[in-house]
Amino acid sequence: MILLYIFETYLNIRQHRALKLPTLPKPLVGVISGEKFERSRAYSLDKSNFNFVREAVTITSDIIILYYKVLPWFWKKSGELATNIGLNAENEIIHTLAFLAGVMVWSQITDLPFSLYSTFVIEARHGFNKQTIWLFIRDMIKGILLSTLLAPPIVSAIIIIVQNGGPYLAIYLWGFMFALALLMMTIYPIMIAPLFNKFTPLPEGTLREKIEKLADSLKFPLKKLFVVDGSTRSSHSNAYMYGFFKNKRIVLYDTLIQQCTNENEIVSVLAHELGHWKLNHTAYSFVAVQLLTFLQFGGYTLVRNSKDLFESFGFEDQSVIIGLIIFMHTIIPVQHLLSFCLNLVSRAFEFQADAFAKNLGYAPELRAALVKLQEENLSAMNTDPWYSAYHYSHPPLVERLSAIEDLDSKKKD
Repeated sequence: MILLYIFETYLNIRQHRALKLPTLPKPLVGVISGEKFERSRAYSLDKSNFNFVREAVTITSDIIILYYKVLPWFWKKSGELATNIGLNAENEIIHTLAFLAGVMVWSQITDLPFSLYSTFVIEARHGFNKQTIWLFIRDMIKGILLSTLLAPPIVSAIIIIVQNGGPYLAIYLWGFMFALALLMMTIYPIMIAPLFNKFTPLPEGTLREKIEKLADSLKFPLKKLFVVDGSTRSSHSNAYMYGFFKNKRIVLYDTLIQQCTNENEIVSVLAHELGHWKLNHTAYSFVAVQLLTFLQFGGYTLVRNSKDLFESFGFEDQSVIIGLIIFMHTIIPVQHLLSFCLNLVSRAFEFQADAFAKNLGYAPELRAALVKLQEENLSAMNTDPWYSAYHYSHPPLVERLSAIEDLDSKKKD
């Protein structure tokens, strides 16, 4: 963990130096206004400074928790608390839920100062935050209530599966998580997301007609087209699609519609998103994540009965949830390596989706939309190549514009 922190801090320092550069990258000179560049630089540097502090606090906290065996102590105390209020702490499910409830409370307390500073200082200072403190608190309470509602049955199911899985435990665990992922992908946009945002059908008009025409031309089974009130919380913009099989939906942030006054620019963004669907990027990514999940569960089954491993972390009990926590700690370097590999694949997919939109005839509009979104979101204009390769799932603007221009050149040749 310490070595990983040192490596990522080195990358953060490289990125911080890139952000301090006083001039735009040559390809963006004359494309991005000087005023937007200065605002973007100030915003990015503020976030970078904040990230240095947050990462230092996080690694210090993690070291203290591991070195002083805070989690074993917390596990023991949660069992005592459950007993004191009349519950049977010998029941692993009850003991685990008591432990996780305490962890959730602790996480909320320790994360709250960072969330407040990020939202009401950094985001507000640069004109992005639109939510009030009461809306922030309401969202936090809703999140806690959802966790309280959803976590117990999920955790209970995992414990029961591990206790009774036998030699096919990895398959059973993966099967459960696969079904859970499909369930959450189904109910989240329908039942959970509306608890936080208001979704309204995109009004009739030329924009709706253009989007429906694009979807029809690609045989995309568009069933519903929504606008979400993202502006109630932030002026950042986005668009996404979701749904299974013949029941697809597209969601536009109201901020995207406000920022891209040219409707064809919005359509070009959706042409890019539909490119991911047409080229099966979403399916490939889902399969890759499921494969990695299965491999992780396979690794967990190999070490879950290792008494020495539990004792080395200070635990006397070999509970299911503690075994998972320990295992996830031990494979942190592997997880970061896999995340880097997935980012490489994701970046390749982004170039392909850009090319797809360009081949549909949206090259000028897509270029304009990418530039406008970069400006309006005050995204970093100068990026360190090592940092972006390690962290970014999307290529930097310079690389995307260059790739679109290269496609134009090849087509002319």
